[in-house]
Amino acid sequence: MEKRLFHTIDGLRGLAAAAVVLLHMGMIFPHAWYPPGAYLAVDLFFGLSGFVLAEAYAARLEAGLPISAFLRERVLRLWPLYTLGLSIGAAATTVKVLCHHAPVSALFSFPLALVYFPWSGSQGELYPLNLPAWSLFYELLVNTLMAATWRRLSNQALAGLIGCCALGLVAAAWITGSLNAGFTWGGAPIAVARVGFSFFLGILLWRARLRPIGFSAWVPMTILVVGLVADMAPLPHGAADLLAVFLLFPLIIWLSGSVQPSGPSLPVFKALGAASYAVYTVHEPILQCIASVINKGFGISLATIPLWDCVAMLIGLFLLSLRLNALDLTVRHHLRRLVRPLPPSGPILAAPSYRPSSDRPG
Repeated sequence: MEKRLFHTIDGLRGLAAAAVVLLHMGMIFPHAWYPPGAYLAVDLFFGLSGFVLAEAYAARLEAGLPISAFLRERVLRLWPLYTLGLSIGAAATTVKVLCHHAPVSALFSFPLALVYFPWSGSQGELYPLNLPAWSLFYELLVNTLMAATWRRLSNQALAGLIGCCALGLVAAAWITGSLNAGFTWGGAPIAVARVGFSFFLGILLWRARLRPIGFSAWVPMTILVVGLVADMAPLPHGAADLLAVFLLFPLIIWLSGSVQPSGPSLPVFKALGAASYAVYTVHEPILQCIASVINKGFGISLATIPLWDCVAMLIGLFLLSLRLNALDLTVRHHLRRLVRPLPPSGPILAAPSYRPSSDRPG
């Protein structure tokens, strides 16, 4: 089967990851700016993940790829950089413990988190040492469900799952006034609805076998920027979130699967895709370390850090993430050599038709 590449999706991932970085930067540095809808970038991650994983694994799952082999591939893809981000958070927390700024119990989640088991932080966070890791936990859960049910996952079944999750999202938006939940135990029902709706919709859009269209690859990128930045004040907050998840993001996924960048744009999209997963997994603990050094080490108030310094940090994180992506490729290559069993007879472990450059979620 001919290999298909989706570099527009890579670019969207990088852009969405930047929005998440800005969101967490705004939680730490008062003068940092972030898009009002930045937290919804996670929903787009889930949708794009469903699309590309269906492309990458559909043929092998239909041929009988064992769930254990599928999960081994997914864990190998996600684990090295996930562990790096978690370890940075643990190292920073260890320093706080030694300086009597945090209790020893703040480190208790680390051993379990290494194997993806969530914990409960002081405010109920699933992963207190690296907050964004919550989405990777739900990513693996929905990936497992996809692999376990693939042969029975008809379009009608997909529509049913999407519909049930959509009702959950509507209820969440009505009750809480927002879809900004999932990183704590209390938000688990909303997290399930978020990942279920977007991930399975991504699979359904993949099955539509989108045909190339004449738009520029920058069109879905521009729509995403407008969607995350636009002030939807006339609408209730929850209604604006539903509008983005139900209409805007499916449109973006449809367009991104139908157009490809070319010429000078192609390296930009590739670089954004290469950096996206690394920056998503390591940015929050690194930002916490920077803030601690500034505030505790130098006694400088975080409220005095100007916007342009935050922009410099964002650029620095992306440049670092490009290097980390190259390191990740090397580490995963060696890990696969260690854990790959002897291939069985038959075609089920053949190379996938598509291997995205950054097949994260989120």
